Amino acid sequence: MTARQRELPPWMSVAKGDAAGDKDKASFKANAFEDGLPMLKFPGSIIYSYESSDCSFLSEDIKMSLPDGAAVGFDIEWSPITSKGKVGKVALVQLCISEKKCYLFHIYCMSGFPKGLKRLLEDETLKKVGVGIEGDQWKILSDFDIKLKSFVELSDIANQKLKCKERWSLNGLIKHLFRKQILKEDSVRCGNWDQFPLSDDQKLYAATDAYVGLLIYQKLENMIN
Repeated sequence: MTARQRELPPWMSVAKGDAAGDKDKASFKANAFEDGLPMLKFPGSIIYSYESSDCSFLSEDIKMSLPDGAAVGFDIEWSPITSKGKVGKVALVQLCISEKKCYLFHIYCMSGFPKGLKRLLEDETLKKVGVGIEGDQWKILSDFDIKLKSFVELSDIANQKLKCKERWSLNGLIKHLFRKQILKEDSVRCGNWDQFPLSDDQKLYAATDAYVGLLIYQKLENMIN
């Protein structure tokens, strides 16, 4: 079956920036060199949680292990089309706290949204960073009434630091800043995020997206205007 583009509902004005076939509208344009860029993958441990009580415990652990004002790489996944022909709800929440540890919370498998994770996402002292994160916050608000707080759009920081006005994708920023690229296969990106358990490829893909967001944030924060 041909993979379909995962889209937000039409009323959400901001969409994810990594859709298959999209061209990065960035100053670092595609060229022959780009085809040979090394692949970047998350190198650390992936903690895969699919039970509500376990998720809340891990969320508290994340909060206690990070100082106020710390940043985590944030992303979400959902199936583009469900068996009923509708856009799926958020199935997975990814939080990367360092190059050594990334958490995958498989919400689809849980009975309701875990209270501990809700508190973490609504915590104003913890920055959640990503590309297209405004669209993500509308999606999770629509699906679960979770009010994502202190989220940071990396495209805005990149345009400020690089003195440009571009609509960056996650892959576009990692290419521009690190001369590396991340794997964006439709078979994984637009696959079934409701299945249990997730495949190893899905876990690595999801962890890498959150990790790359954190990596980009750290790079941009260290740049001088």
